[in-house]
Amino acid sequence: MTAYTQTWSDVEARIGSPAKAGQIAGNFNTLIMLRVKEVATAELLTDQLPDVHVVSTIVSSSVSDTNDPGEFTDFASRNEDRIAPESLRMLEPTDLVQLPKGQAFALIHGGRLHKIRMPLPSAEHDPLMPEGLTAIGQALRSRLDGPWNRPQEDLVQAAEVEARRGE
Repeated sequence: MTAYTQTWSDVEARIGSPAKAGQIAGNFNTLIMLRVKEVATAELLTDQLPDVHVVSTIVSSSVSDTNDPGEFTDFASRNEDRIAPESLRMLEPTDLVQLPKGQAFALIHGGRLHKIRMPLPSAEHDPLMPEGLTAIGQALRSRLDGPWNRPQEDLVQAAEVEARRGE
């Protein structure tokens, strides 16, 4: 199954049931997600990822002095590194909300996470790239010319010709 949607709410609204929409999501084996605006949509991907264990180091330094003239030491210093392990989500939903254009995350090959960067199209040095939307529209009209693309008078004439063919 291949599905394209802006938000997961679109699927739930169309199906009419969050449970049935969940069944549909369960059948997605490969999931490619570009930037999204809805956190619930991003969670389709992030909820499938395992937590990762991260170790951070905290550096601590301290100095203490003494005012006792009978003491041999005038001050003491202490330096230490503390290791603080913690468990974090591999990817947060906000990471998908903030993706730049042309980038995506994908769960493929048994749920392995991949980061994808796609080159954005550029008209520079590309003779096949249309000049703009107007050029695209003109090219489509010339290739797909039909009754839907003709003025009303042409439709009447086309209907008359079709009626004569059927006699």
